[in-house]
Amino acid sequence: MRLLTGAELWSVVIFMAIFLLLVDLMHRRHRWTARYPPGPTPLPVLGNLLQVDFQNMPAGFQKLRSRFGDLFSLQLAFEPVVVLNGLTALREALVRYSEDTADRPLLHTSDHVGFGPRSQGVVLAQYGSAWRQQRRFSVSTFRHFGLGKKSLEQWVTEEARCLCAAFADYNGLPFSPNALLDKAVCNVIASLLYACRFEYDDPRFIRLLDLLKDTLEEESGFLPMVRGSRVSVPR
Repeated sequence: MRLLTGAELWSVVIFMAIFLLLVDLMHRRHRWTARYPPGPTPLPVLGNLLQVDFQNMPAGFQKLRSRFGDLFSLQLAFEPVVVLNGLTALREALVRYSEDTADRPLLHTSDHVGFGPRSQGVVLAQYGSAWRQQRRFSVSTFRHFGLGKKSLEQWVTEEARCLCAAFADYNGLPFSPNALLDKAVCNVIASLLYACRFEYDDPRFIRLLDLLKDTLEEESGFLPMVRGSRVSVPR
């Protein structure tokens, strides 16, 4: 009995890899079919990544909705995802079954900042009785500092004047107010917490907002879902 060498060995390795991938795909599809709504047929390893238009996801989901209805499932690599469409489906999921859909998904990026089963607080803790108690305490504390009271109105009014002045600097030219509105909201929160505000052109303020925007974009993208599965996408 001779040992396999060279091209023969590589042929056996490739055959075994393809065979194991197909077995894993059949096993996962059989298991997911019974638990998840219908959806497009996934490819091995990639799943439905090539069938999702990440440049215009609403339009892409609308096409899938016309084929599979208001409730369908996708497979992003090894991560199953359920997509809801329409007011009726959203209301049933977020109102009728609010306890089941209140928590956030477990993502790899969240693990780096402390989100997990043992985390505490309001921002990083998982949904449950402990989270609800912490939220009630946080809201009552913010109300002590003026949240929901007329004492907060002076900070909102002052920031509104600064925002109107920034709008007036454009002299009637068209512009996007998104960045200025974000700065105004952050300044109201800063006035509540730190008793001071930032100028709209403050480099530190702009840098903090850019970091916050990048964090939210990474958290809401599809790569955190892929990395949170068995497939690890290195930086």
